[in-house]
Amino acid sequence: MSRPSPLELAQTAYAAYGESTGGKNFRGEPMPAWEDLGQPIQHAWVAAAGAVYHAVLNPPSEHDR
Repeated sequence: MSRPSPLELAQTAYAAYGESTGGKNFRGEPMPAWEDLGQPIQHAWVAAAGAVYHAVLNPPSEHDR
């Protein structure tokens, strides 16, 4: 089984956000489909998912805390 890519994680996170908010964005408006988000917003979700991905695979050591 291969690890999911940051893009796949971003899409999963976006879908989970929608499920938890009844499909509404932070303004209470309907969330667009992933494909309709636009490049800047998709990029932001991928960046956030990538940061979590990196943190999970490379947790800080006790020395770094």
